[in-house]
Amino acid sequence: MNASGDFLPSVSPRTLFGQRVCDLGWNAALGLVESLVALRGNRTTLGFLDERTAFRQMVDPAYRSQLGRRMLLPGGGRAFRVLSKVRGEKPAPVCFSAKTFVPALLSFLEKSHRIGIAGEDGGRAEALREHFARHAPWHQVVVIAPDQEISRRFDLIIVDAASIAQERRIERRLASVRTGLVVMAGSGLSAFIQGRTAGSVPTAATSQPLPSFA
Repeated sequence: MNASGDFLPSVSPRTLFGQRVCDLGWNAALGLVESLVALRGNRTTLGFLDERTAFRQMVDPAYRSQLGRRMLLPGGGRAFRVLSKVRGEKPAPVCFSAKTFVPALLSFLEKSHRIGIAGEDGGRAEALREHFARHAPWHQVVVIAPDQEISRRFDLIIVDAASIAQERRIERRLASVRTGLVVMAGSGLSAFIQGRTAGSVPTAATSQPLPSFA
């Protein structure tokens, strides 16, 4: 799905909470996103439809419209699954989150890419830069400061935002930046800067198959 909200022919759509999400396995989702990164002339914004975003878009029409312009991967969580069942919707068989998908994507991208970390908290952004530079050292990972004039192109920008208000401000500021993909991670990357170990693929707490990177 590109920035206009149109699904690519290769994507199998599923509707959850009134939003279309990508009904894909791990390898297919990673492969699709890799191809979107390569489409440098057509930016795509990727997000996750989890319990936080699902609840907010139900009461915030502007945010619902904003999500409708993104490529969404289905999230999980107990509250998300319960509410899905109450609404008579079948949860997606494979669930994603920023915590699992972002590091898996950086590992999946074998060639070196220029990756930006954008956020209003400079300390968090720098800590994430250091983490991902260690995680996938073949990439060039840089912090995009809030007051920075951005002239260079990025292959991928990861947005770290503690609130939806921050997310909106950062997205507006990045509107003119040349990039193939923007990942709206919300606060989902916090585990990487709080001294906790987090893997780059789903843990045993989730039932989806692991990406093979084959």
